[in-house]
Amino acid sequence: MNFYKSAAYLLMAASFTAGCSSKMLKSPEKVTYSTNPEVLELQGDSVRFTMNLEFAPKFFAKKGVLEATPVLSYSGNSIDLPSAKFKGESVTEGSGKTVNNENGGKFSQSASIAYNKGMEKAELNAKVKVSVKKKSVDFPQVKLADGTIVTQQLLKQDYRSAASASNWKEVAIEKTATINFVINRSDVRDSEKKKDELQKLVNFMQAGYEVRQIIVNGYASPDGELQMNDKLADQRAKAANDFVFNALYSKKGMKKNKEKLFDDNFYQEQNGTEDWKGLSSAIANATDIPEKDKVMSIINSNMSSVEKQAELRKLTKSYSVLADKYLPPLRRATMTVKAVEPVKTDSMLLVYASKKPDTLSANEFVKAAGVAKTAEQKKAIYTQMATTHPNDYRSFNNLGVMALEAGQMAEARSQFEKAKAANDKAGEVMNNMAIMAAMDGDHKKAKELFTQAGNAGVKVDYNLGLIAVRQGDWSLANSKLASESGNYNKALAFVLVKNYSAAEKETENIENKDAAVYYLRAIIGARTNNRDMMTTGLTRAVAADAKYREMAKTDAEFIKHFNQDYFKVAIR
Repeated sequence: MNFYKSAAYLLMAASFTAGCSSKMLKSPEKVTYSTNPEVLELQGDSVRFTMNLEFAPKFFAKKGVLEATPVLSYSGNSIDLPSAKFKGESVTEGSGKTVNNENGGKFSQSASIAYNKGMEKAELNAKVKVSVKKKSVDFPQVKLADGTIVTQQLLKQDYRSAASASNWKEVAIEKTATINFVINRSDVRDSEKKKDELQKLVNFMQAGYEVRQIIVNGYASPDGELQMNDKLADQRAKAANDFVFNALYSKKGMKKNKEKLFDDNFYQEQNGTEDWKGLSSAIANATDIPEKDKVMSIINSNMSSVEKQAELRKLTKSYSVLADKYLPPLRRATMTVKAVEPVKTDSMLLVYASKKPDTLSANEFVKAAGVAKTAEQKKAIYTQMATTHPNDYRSFNNLGVMALEAGQMAEARSQFEKAKAANDKAGEVMNNMAIMAAMDGDHKKAKELFTQAGNAGVKVDYNLGLIAVRQGDWSLANSKLASESGNYNKALAFVLVKNYSAAEKETENIENKDAAVYYLRAIIGARTNNRDMMTTGLTRAVAADAKYREMAKTDAEFIKHFNQDYFKVAIR
């Protein structure tokens, strides 16, 4: 190639490069910007968005560099967020995504910034710096989005506290006694009536326990004629029956309810017969019976009762020991009384709680508070319980619940701390401490405590749903709140995940709609372009609570409507 031709090619190349440089540096319109979402939104504790840039074909010089820096401005503050960097195909140094000159391209970069008060009225812009080789220019600042939607903060913090139950359960108790009889007799001797075992049974029946069932069994020793033994067993059961009947009948108050003694479910007379099984058990470990193996073999055989008796009598020495020592105790009747421990009536509990607190168990205190007719009476009972049973956490926990329901946060916190000191493993205490953490804004700690409370058996799905809203995990919130019906926070969670039809239906199912419900319906209307729903909701919300007028004026949910007459009329 000759010199002149080479020079011409060089001039042409230089001209082409200069043209590319000039085009990129002077063509800000060749770059388009957008954000997702179009209006910034608070999610959890951050404002999160995606910045999108599109470069036109032939725009990006092969040696060009472009840096776009999002800038969030609010309340006099201006914060630069991480830049999105791009470079041409021939740029080998520095970071950034490579942009093809021929085709251009679309690129996205996500960003987030911790939310601060005031960001609800913010503006997101982009500073754009373009360089080609050693030349640099600043493109005009580009507005990306307005902000910030803070609908998440409309959550009602109606966390559900957990009260401690009395854990009262019936304490079943039973006593058994035996009446022994003389051979071939069924009358109860005076010596039997006076023996300690029977007196204890009588005292038990008359001590105030609620008798639920009495079971009587009559037995005969297997050393007589079978028909006679059956009759004796029946007569002995009847004698035992009469004994417990008379003992109960003499109990105070039982005469008015004596028909209960004839109720088959209350009183059961079970006639026994010859007690071969009892005899076998009685001599199982005996060492004083001659030819014991033969004796046991006969007793446990399949022979009839008559045959067994005949075979045993053949063993003269053995039978003599049985008759003297082991058969008499089998001539008996057993009485089993099934009852529950005495239970104080509701009225008694209330009286004792104030007059005789030292006589009440912790469970009885909690039960008494449960039947109290006023909050003042309930509080007084728990306060007395805290003094009488200072190591039982339930009085403090329930006093805390009452304070929380009354909006007395400091008092609630104090009582919950006392409950925790007494029992930091109780599920209801962990649930209520979680509420305190949530109210303090420590949603991470609140979630941990709610989860622990759930593992301990407390129903915490609703509370976890509210925490999920606060943490920006809106899908989880919808899952946790799924079982609710006609619930404001459930409707709010639907709005946050953009399930507007479900949100609208949920608000319709709320029986007593307040200003917050109408305001949420206005937001649903704004998001679904339902102007009538929006304006009606705003009008009713403001009528119910004037604070929503000022709120709506700056709420980014309505940013497209601020200057419209229908909006101004709705909130006037």
